[in-house]
Amino acid sequence: MYNPQIDTFICVADAGSFNKAAEESYITPTAAIKQINLLEESVGIKLFEQTHRD
Repeated sequence: MYNPQIDTFICVADAGSFNKAAEESYITPTAAIKQINLLEESVGIKLFEQTHRD
């Protein structure tokens, strides 16, 4: 079963940032963050420490 949240998680981990992962996945950074937030809610743990760097 395909899970876009897992796909986004892997892309963010590989890219090192939500912006880069979003660009590579052809989605907005907001969409990438929402996917990770949904995944974090479903597994019950925080997966990434989000910072506001440029």
